[in-house]
Amino acid sequence: MALQTSGAISLSQVQGEFGGANPISMSEYYRGGAYVPTTITTTSTSAWYGQFSPLWSWVIYSGTSTYQAWWNGTNVGSGSGSSITVGGYTYDVGSLWNTISDKSGTNYYYEIRRTGSTSETVNTSIPSSGTISMSQFYGGRKT
Repeated sequence: MALQTSGAISLSQVQGEFGGANPISMSEYYRGGAYVPTTITTTSTSAWYGQFSPLWSWVIYSGTSTYQAWWNGTNVGSGSGSSITVGGYTYDVGSLWNTISDKSGTNYYYEIRRTGSTSETVNTSIPSSGTISMSQFYGGRKT
């Protein structure tokens, strides 16, 4: 939730929005520093869940963290981790669907495809160095 756009803002409100250590110090709150972001990335909430089949699956091979991600019969990526972004979509591992109990011990998961993300520039009135005024935090936000 963003800070208000008018009226008095307290240091505890700034710390409540951005985080930080006690005792509170204004030097913690420069834009682009440890607590005040310059951009916020928002991932879309619309998602499609692939029915399990070889066409839509997230496959993690036994004894490794290596995956193969498939969407509509196309391999969209491989590697390690639980998410990949390709072609404007983010693919995430979903819930476990099946484990093959043969030598491979491969785990098959449902796959989630999200419609990407957007990046927004924020906190432009907060300076990255020099003197900070409390009014420069109007509308400031962490997320």
